[in-house]
Amino acid sequence: MKSFANLAAIAGGLALFAAFPPLGIWPLAIVGVALLVGALEGRSWFGSFWIGTLFGFAFFFPLFDWARIASGVVIAQIGLSVAEALYIGAMAIVWQGLMRGRLGSFVTLRALTLPLVWIAFEQLRGTWPFGGMPWGTLGFSQVDSPLVRLAPWGSVMLVGFFVVAIAVLLEWCVKTAIERRLGNAIIAVACGGALLYAPMFLPLGARADSYITAGFVQGIVPDEATLGPDESRALTVTENLVKSTDNLPGDPDVVFWPESASDRDPRTSDDARDLIDQASQSLGVPLVLGTQSYPGENRYNEYVVWMPDGTIAGSYSKQHPIPFGEYMPYKDFFRNFTDAVDLVTIDMLAGTEPAVLDVELANETLTIASPICFEVAETQIVAEAVRGGAELIIVPTNNASFGESAESAQQFDMTRFRAIEHGRTAVQVSTVGVSGVVEPNGVTREVTEPWTEDARTVRVGLRSELTFAARFSQFLLIGTYIAGGALSVLGLINIVRHRLPRQ
Repeated sequence: MKSFANLAAIAGGLALFAAFPPLGIWPLAIVGVALLVGALEGRSWFGSFWIGTLFGFAFFFPLFDWARIASGVVIAQIGLSVAEALYIGAMAIVWQGLMRGRLGSFVTLRALTLPLVWIAFEQLRGTWPFGGMPWGTLGFSQVDSPLVRLAPWGSVMLVGFFVVAIAVLLEWCVKTAIERRLGNAIIAVACGGALLYAPMFLPLGARADSYITAGFVQGIVPDEATLGPDESRALTVTENLVKSTDNLPGDPDVVFWPESASDRDPRTSDDARDLIDQASQSLGVPLVLGTQSYPGENRYNEYVVWMPDGTIAGSYSKQHPIPFGEYMPYKDFFRNFTDAVDLVTIDMLAGTEPAVLDVELANETLTIASPICFEVAETQIVAEAVRGGAELIIVPTNNASFGESAESAQQFDMTRFRAIEHGRTAVQVSTVGVSGVVEPNGVTREVTEPWTEDARTVRVGLRSELTFAARFSQFLLIGTYIAGGALSVLGLINIVRHRLPRQ
């Protein structure tokens, strides 16, 4: 039994991984969570912690392969995977308590309580410590599933709730079928099917209030080994974007470049300013691009509105720098384990203003949400920007450090989710791909190939109507924490009342 539980946990974690890109087989998210529920049947509190952690590591380790590629050391992938897996291990203890005694003998109660605990722990790991790591949030695996139509009503929390509830019913169906309680098995699978397909009748995407023509440019990041002794990698990236912008078809109202389009601050670097002025003046329209500013010994990651006259009309600084990637917390402590901490030479500071930018077009003011790179995974950052008047979501990103991994495709699925959730057209624009446009109904168009230079002009709709998820995102989060916290206390109490031998 113990070896079966271990195998089920590993298989479940791998199944959940397969629900995300590069494979993207969304039903496997339900199968993976169902295997975790089954593996926890009859475990002790310690056994539950082990099973949950094992499941989490099997899920996160392959999901975070980009961490190894970006850092150059496998310990980064292992450390991040273990840290995230521990959350699932702790959650599994609570699940075990809720599955015991009379409370756990009713599948309806299981299907209500276990999902609430899952999404509460998921939100916790997405916010703490160091601002959290929401990568691998369950809802993001469902962008091609009927369940994604729940996103405008409850964001990743509601979609994740339904995934876990269906998984609980699936596990119960298999369990009762093995016990030859076929009536219960049929009822469980019928209820699970109803939960899965009922959202298909929910509408997606409001009509656009107006339209603009937007250009987006995917330059390319050169291999540093190919550069000459007098060539700058940072300037070459900007030069490539200028060349690609020259090939932009049509007459756009505004053009978007990616994150890190100019790693040299054009406010202080004449070379960078000249290149950006060249593109902006040629276009004759606002150019919105990613750059850096360097106050003292630190830096900000910014997205700025560059006008044809060379002025910066607005800027947004990334609110959630990535720990161990964009800044190194407790550097002296972690240096005891690896000198890789010194790869982060300039720590990034956190911005404090919402991810909203106003762009003055010829005939109107365009307001965009501009979550930078990983911030698209942050529910509250994107929702705050939409509530702040954003009519369009732009996700500038620089995926050059992640090689041929699935990081960019995983991020593009998050952009797809946010478009559906907020009823906004969303554009992801990357240095190396994937770039593309997502409509509020989840349909994608103008999707680029990775590691290719490309420039597209697209007609995009602007919308102002707020979805329920955007309007009440903070209350959804608070409600999730309250419900999850109360159930966690109840689960721990139940663990004590119904002790099992250590196994």
